[in-house]
Amino acid sequence: MPSPDYLDEQSLTGIVRYLFSRREAILANWRVACEKDPALAKIILLSREEFNNLLPVILNILEQRLLGEPVEADLAATAQEHGLHRWQKTHALMETIRELNYLTQTLYSELKLFTELYADVGKTVLMHVHDQISLLMQETIYGSVQKYDELQRLQASGRAATLQHAVDQMHQLALHRNEMLRTSSHDLRGSIGIVSSAASLLQMDGLTEQERQQFLDMMSRSLTNVHAILTDLMDLSRLEAGQETLQIEPIDAAQLLSEAVAGAQPMATQKSIILRSDGVPTLNVKTDRIKLRRIIQNLLVYALKCTPCIPEHPAIVSVSWSAEGDYRWAFSIQDSGPGIRDDVTGIFSEHLRPTAESIGVTTPDEAEPSVALPGDLPTIPDTDDFARLSDQSLKSGGVGLQVVKRLCELLDASMDIESKKGRGTIYRIRLPVHHSG
Repeated sequence: MPSPDYLDEQSLTGIVRYLFSRREAILANWRVACEKDPALAKIILLSREEFNNLLPVILNILEQRLLGEPVEADLAATAQEHGLHRWQKTHALMETIRELNYLTQTLYSELKLFTELYADVGKTVLMHVHDQISLLMQETIYGSVQKYDELQRLQASGRAATLQHAVDQMHQLALHRNEMLRTSSHDLRGSIGIVSSAASLLQMDGLTEQERQQFLDMMSRSLTNVHAILTDLMDLSRLEAGQETLQIEPIDAAQLLSEAVAGAQPMATQKSIILRSDGVPTLNVKTDRIKLRRIIQNLLVYALKCTPCIPEHPAIVSVSWSAEGDYRWAFSIQDSGPGIRDDVTGIFSEHLRPTAESIGVTTPDEAEPSVALPGDLPTIPDTDDFARLSDQSLKSGGVGLQVVKRLCELLDASMDIESKKGRGTIYRIRLPVHHSG
C-alpha cells in the first residue's frame, strides 16, 4: 500500500523503526494489560510464545503497510489462525476480542509516547499511522470472529450429530433391555413350569426310587436357575437405582481370582471343561472386594455355561491377570464356546467405552468384535446345535452381563468383549490399581 505523496516518508520510516525497537515492550505491555483484566484469567496459563502467537506477524504487516512495501502475509488468514489458536486454548470469543482491544490500546499508547519523544513529527503523519493501526486491528478482530463463527457452527453440527447418535444408541439399548427382560420372564416361567410338573409327577403312585430322584434333580436344577435369574434381576435393579455403595479396601486380586477359579472347578469338571488360571502370584490393589468377586463370578459362570464339550475338540476356559504399569491392572476370561452375536458385543462396546489403549487379539482383517485364537486350535463346527446354544447362552446371561456392566462403572473399570463365531469369547476387565473411592 503506497503512502500518499503528502506524507513525510522520513517521519514514517522513523515511526516504523521506533515501533520495531519497542516490539518486545509492546508485547510485554499488552500481556500486562490483559493479565490485569479479571475476565482474562486464562492468559496467565499461556507461555510467552503461546500468548504472542501470530501477533508479531500482524505487527510486521502494519510496518509493511506504513512503508508502502509488499505485504508478505495475508492478514485475514493470519487473523483466522490466531482465532483458531485461541479456540484451541478454550478461550471464548469475547476473551479474544478483549485481548485484541488491549493490543490496540497498547499501540495507541506507543504512538502517543512517540509524539512526546519526537514532537517535530507532523499531525498528518500521526493521523495516518493512527488510522492504519485502527484498520489493521479491525481486520484482525474480524478475522478472529469469522473463525470463531465457523468453528461454532461446526461444533453445533457435531453436537447435533453426537446427540442423534446417542439417541439411536439409547434406542438400541432399550430394545436390547426389553428383549433381555422378556427372555428372563420366559426363562422364569419355563423353570417354574418344570418345578410344577416335577412336583406333580412326584405325587404319582408307583414311582421307582430312580424316577423319584430324577424328578427331584429336575426340581433342584430348575429352582437353582430361578434363584440365579431372580438374583441377577434384583442386583441389576439395585445398581440402576444407585443403591449400591462402595467399600474400598486393600486386597490381593490374584488371591481373589484364584479362589474364584477354585470355586468354579466342580462346575467345569461336571461339564468336562479344562479350567486354567495364569497370573502373578500377588497383585495388591485397592477396590471393593465383594463387587469385584461378583464381576469375576458372573463372567466365569457365563463362560462355563457357553462352552460346550465336544469329542475331539478341547473345551477350555482360561482366566489370566496381570498388572499394567503402576496405575492399572487387568484380568481376562476366555472361553472356547460358540461366541456372542455381533450386535450384543457392539452394544457393550458403545456403552462400556473400552480404554483407548485397549489391544485386542484379533487380526487386522477382522474388524468386527472377534477373537483370534491360536492358529493350531481347530474351529468348532458351525452346526444348528451351536447356533441354538449361542442364543440360549445370550438369553440366559443377558441380565448377568448388564450387572457386570453396572459393577464395572462403579469400580471405574473398562470392559472389552471380543468374540469370534465358532471360536469363543474374551471378556477383558481393566481396573485402577488404587480406586479413589
